[in-house]
Amino acid sequence: MTTPADELKAAADKLAPEPSQPPKLTDDYPDLEACYAHLLRTTAETCDAVTRHGLDLDESAHWLAPALAAARKINGGEQP
Repeated sequence: MTTPADELKAAADKLAPEPSQPPKLTDDYPDLEACYAHLLRTTAETCDAVTRHGLDLDESAHWLAPALAAARKINGGEQP
């Protein structure tokens, strides 16, 4: 079974490889795909933390729904 965190990580990997340091939005010419991939990865980490603590993920939660919808679009899946 694919989890929301798996979907987010897969989409991030499609956008940009995981860097050794997070990208910076304050650079003159930031790599926006790398920044967006970082956003998806950090959201995935939050999902993992929530489930690790025995809580159910609410895919419609304000902090998760937009990132998950974007990940599903990037991954070629259906949007909810």
